[in-house]
Amino acid sequence: MIVTDNTRCALAVRREARELTRQGYRKHETDWEIHRGGRHNEVIVDAKVSADGMHVWTKLGPRP
Repeated sequence: MIVTDNTRCALAVRREARELTRQGYRKHETDWEIHRGGRHNEVIVDAKVSADGMHVWTKLGPRP
């Protein structure tokens, strides 16, 4: 199998999705549920930029 930069990027994105989902993160461009009130009892605890640089992973926690 020939491994190109595109293959490495795709594998990194899949690995990241598997690991961060297991840790409780959510992948999205923006979190409208927090801004618009669907999840008003939660706040963003941690945020990470995805490996492809186009999305943000956020971890939500209870409001203090």
